[in-house]
Amino acid sequence: MKRRGSFALILSMLVATFSVRMAATEHPDLTGERLVVYISFHEEEGRRLLDLFQVRTNVDYTYLRIPTGELVARVIKEASAPQAHIILGGTADAHQLLANEGLLEKYVPSPAEHIFEKFRSPDHYWTGIYLGAISIGINENRWKREFEGQGVEKPSTFEDLLNPRFKGEIILPDPRTSGTGYTLLASLIQLWGEDEAFAYFRRLDQNVGEYTTTGFTVAQKTALGEYLIGINFIHDQLLVKKSGFNLSSTIPPGAGWEIGCVSMIKNSQSSSAAKAFLDFMTDREAGQLHTNLTERISTRSDVMTPLGAKPWAEIPINLDYDLYLAAKLKTKYLKGWEERVLRIN
Repeated sequence: MKRRGSFALILSMLVATFSVRMAATEHPDLTGERLVVYISFHEEEGRRLLDLFQVRTNVDYTYLRIPTGELVARVIKEASAPQAHIILGGTADAHQLLANEGLLEKYVPSPAEHIFEKFRSPDHYWTGIYLGAISIGINENRWKREFEGQGVEKPSTFEDLLNPRFKGEIILPDPRTSGTGYTLLASLIQLWGEDEAFAYFRRLDQNVGEYTTTGFTVAQKTALGEYLIGINFIHDQLLVKKSGFNLSSTIPPGAGWEIGCVSMIKNSQSSSAAKAFLDFMTDREAGQLHTNLTERISTRSDVMTPLGAKPWAEIPINLDYDLYLAAKLKTKYLKGWEERVLRIN
């Protein structure tokens, strides 16, 4: 665990300026309270948000950054003696799986009325804070140098990725450890059916050079030119592009999508701090800061869309993707992945 006992770091100019401009909600004084958070997105963005929460409440916090699949396994293992209060980030199907296991506490954050109903758990176990769609990222420098003018179409659909010219040039997140990877797998199974989807992934496997533990690693390695093509969430690609890398992004028709969530672990202590953090994360101040830091689309309608990202209604996603079904059938889908794609018996 990484401890942030007394607030010793000065927040960046972005956080400081933003905080002065956006602070409006009243937050409780949590002096002496301790909050433990499992983070399932980038460590830096989680730390920035927790730092701001500490400024607002004087809470003492620690955190641990874990990929979504490993986080779910950890919370299940710790069920009899929870070690954390909050799960921050990760796909909604992962949160729903934990809710199905009876491991999350119901809570309705006070700002939840500003979040579209379809981005909140109907049973109040989790609240969506950001949205993301699966995207095809391409290293444009390598494309122009090695593929442009060679009679190869730039991939814009899932089927285009099967071109044998891309053998060893594609990087994907592993659905067994990555929420991004599982969203890709589950959404195509729901779109095409199990047989067609697993047959597709078996063919795609011939072009895949690496399966990563996390989704963000895909964007990093594609941006650095280690691979030509990376498949992950578009906000990760936009974040890397914002850092100066020549990475293009295309959301293919029928793309899967995620609701990134925050939830409270059941039977954990310090419920006052946990509830205050859920209120904070669903407020406009935290929502706009998170979008500014990560290029993610907020679930709040009053948070500005990131530069370069299309409004949610204009993205060609699979609107029929059922995250509840994805959570229910995760064990089955991952068994199929190992047996029918990786051929692990």
